[in-house]
Formats: sequence, structure tokens, C-alpha cells
Amino acid sequence: MRHGDNQRRLFLADKSALLRGVEDVAEKGEVCICAVTRLEMLYSARSPKEYAQLEEQLDTFRQLRMDAQTFDVAQSAQRELAARSQHRVPVPNLLLGACAHQHAAGVLHIDRHYDVLAQVLTIDYVRLE
Repeated sequence: MRHGDNQRRLFLADKSALLRGVEDVAEKGEVCICAVTRLEMLYSARSPKEYAQLEEQLDTFRQLRMDAQTFDVAQSAQRELAARSQHRVPVPNLLLGACAHQHAAGVLHIDRHYDVLAQVLTIDYVRLE
């Protein structure tokens, strides 16, 4: 994956990464989210007030577009994994990986399922410690 000198590197954060904290990575590029991460984060809200606060926090991130191509990439990756009997990757992880692939973004995570996805989607995976 090549990035021009004037282009900031994109990192797509999954829920686990956002909960862990992405400040260190933000110095290396732009941390983004997608609709899947947004929905997973908002699902965790315990009250209408917390939901609204969380929405406001999530609005500070650039949201990478998901479209029909995202789902095509996800299904293709799942098909390749099924050929290896490894297709039981959670759908949110599969979609997030496909979105990152589509936008040439790295994936920030602490989830072992991305190790499986790395076999079929050629994107950078950044495992947070």
C-alpha cells in the first residue's frame, strides 16, 4: 500500500480499538470509523443521554463510506475463507475489513479474527497492545 507524501495514512478503528484508545496511532495518521463501528459503539450506550454523548464523540471521527462494493468484498473474502473452512469470522469484523480494503486503510484492533482476515484481505492490520 503506497501513500503519497501529502496524503495522511488512514486507520479504520474497530470497537475494541476505540475502547482501548487510539491516541498513539492518531500521530501516525487519521483514525476513522465506519457505520459498523459506529453502530457497535452506540449499541453499548446505557441511556438516551449516554447515547447522545457517544454520538457526539463519534462525530469527531471521519466516517469511511460503506456501499455495495463493501459487501461484495466481504462476501468474496468470506467465500475464500470458506474454502479453507475458516469462514466463521464475525460479520462486523468481516465488513470492517472489507471497508478498510476498499479505502486502503489500515485496521486498528485487538481482535484475533483479523489475523484470519489477513489471509484473504491484503491490508495493514495494527494490533494494539
